[in-house]
Amino acid sequence: MIQILPENLSRHELIGLEAKVAEASNPSHIGISGSIIDETMKTFQIENHGQTQIVPKSGTTFEVKLPGGEYAVVEGKYLVSRPSRRTQKAGGSIWH
Repeated sequence: MIQILPENLSRHELIGLEAKVAEASNPSHIGISGSIIDETMKTFQIENHGQTQIVPKSGTTFEVKLPGGEYAVVEGKYLVSRPSRRTQKAGGSIWH
C-alpha cells in the first residue's frame, strides 16, 4: 500500500482520517473537527463526539491528519470530485 503523504493526499481514501476546518467561506464551519465518516462529490461528513456535521469542500480549507501523524493543509476545491474517481486519477499532484 502506498503511504499517504501531502503530495498524494487527493488520490487516497479520506474516510477515517481526522480533519479540521481551518478556513471557510461560511464562518460557522471554521473549527469543525473530527473524523471524516463519509464523503460525497461536494461534501465531507465529519463526526465529533457523536455529532455529525456536513461541510462543503468548495470554499473550505482543511487540515488533515495523516496516518503518520503529520498534517496536510488542502483547499477543498482540489477534492471536489466523486471519491471513486478522485482516487483513480493518475498524473501529477497539485502539491508538487
